[in-house]
Formats: sequence, C-alpha cells, structure tokens
Amino acid sequence: MKFCIAGKNNIAVNALDYLINELHFSKENIFVVINKTDSGVNLWQKSLKKYALDNNIKIKTLEDCYDIKDLIFLSLEFDRIIKTEFFKTKKMYNIHFSLLPAYKGMYTSALPIINGEKYSGVTLHKIDNGIDTGDIIDQIKFEIDLNDTARDLYLKYIENSFILFQKNIKNILEGNFISTSQQAIGSSYYSKKAIDYSNLKFDYKKTSFEIYNQLRAFIFPEYQLPTIDNEEIFKVELTNTKGDFCNIIKKESFYEITGIDGYIIKAFIKRQKQHNYN
Repeated sequence: MKFCIAGKNNIAVNALDYLINELHFSKENIFVVINKTDSGVNLWQKSLKKYALDNNIKIKTLEDCYDIKDLIFLSLEFDRIIKTEFFKTKKMYNIHFSLLPAYKGMYTSALPIINGEKYSGVTLHKIDNGIDTGDIIDQIKFEIDLNDTARDLYLKYIENSFILFQKNIKNILEGNFISTSQQAIGSSYYSKKAIDYSNLKFDYKKTSFEIYNQLRAFIFPEYQLPTIDNEEIFKVELTNTKGDFCNIIKKESFYEITGIDGYIIKAFIKRQKQHNYN
C-alpha cells in the first residue's frame, strides 16, 4: 500500500508526521505532492515541502500518482482540482473546511462569517469529479464565535481537521468506514470569483451586524486586513450602544461606524508594530 498526502500547511504536515511517528507507516511507501506556493520555508504555517525534505520523504507530481493502483490519496488544502478518471486508485479522500454540503469551494474562512453563520465544521469525504461533492465519511461541527475573525476561523479548521484525521485514519487505511451521499438541501458553492481580495469593498448600507461581519471576515493579518480610508483595521467590536444612523466617524484610535439600525461598531486602526499575531 502506498500513501500520498497532497496539500500544504500545518494540517498536511501534522497528518504526515502522525502517519510516520504514531502509526509507523513506512517512509518507503509514503510520498507527498506539494502546492505551487510552498517555498520550502516554515512561515506562520509549516511547510510540507520542508518537512518532506528534512525527513527523506519523496516528493512527486500529481501525474506520478495516476498509475499507482494500491494508493491511498489524501488531499489536505491541495491547490488543484482532481480528475478521478486519471487515477487507477479509487481510494481518494479530502478534508474540506466546511460543514458540507454547505460552502463547497472557496473562501470558507470568510463567507460563513459574512453570512452570519453560528456554526461551521470540517468534513472528511470521498473525492469525486465534482468540487467538494463526494460522499461524506465523517464531520466535526463547531461554533463560530461572535468575535471570531477569518484567522480565528481558519485556525479552528486546522485544529479540528487534525482531530478528524486522527479519528478516521485507521479506518481509511483498513477501508472500514461507511459513507453517505450529500444532500441537495442546504448545499452551496462559491468559486474564486465570489470574493476579489485585490479590491475589497464594503457595503455600509447594511445593519451594523452585517457591517461588523464584513469587516471581521477579512481580518487575517498574514494575508490582508480590511481598510477604511486606507487605514488598516486589526480588530472590530459590535456594541449595543446606538448612535446616528449610517455614519462613519474617525476617533483617535478607531472608527465609529453605524449601520441602518444605528448600533455602534468600533473598528480599531492598526499602528506600526502594534500587534504580534504569532
């Protein structure tokens, strides 16, 4: 049996390390396919490429996987859409950062927050030729707290995905699991076009809760922060205090924003070297 982990970041590295050091899977029978953006350097997330090189794990291309019959293929934040007809194996799995069938596709750290969701989750499912449409093997559901930012939600995905992996990996290796098809009701999908991160715009003709959600959904310092008048916002607070309707006032260290219902949001301005997010 061969095992391939395709993907990036802590979830892929932690899963690979678990296979080797906890389940004692032979290094001769395991390899990785890395994402194009993996530089081989540990940044705020671990590099799968670096881990593989440091531990003598073979790095292959996706195309190398096609002709391996006795292969288990696991996608963990992998950056390519899989075409199952190219593979000889049928043992292909993915952990998706949402509570499927909702939020297939992209931007699962932002869109549930924008939409005011109270819950999200992680889903282990079979890979088919759709996008996150395969039969569900297992899920973990968790709360999205009212003060969670996109970064906070992403870290919950990483933590719970590894728990989901640990819970299911032996059954995956043994082929001892039950899967169920996804339902049509409650299913949703978002493509790369759903959000333009190069040109983030905010609709202030909304309730204060909706504006608050828009802002916290893009607080992810390693990638971007929302801006007001070209000033970066690193934290937001939604209060129960009312002010004028539909207003933005700059204070000394924050913007005071009100939506159509008048509740005050405090959007705190980032100052240079103000915060360490590690």
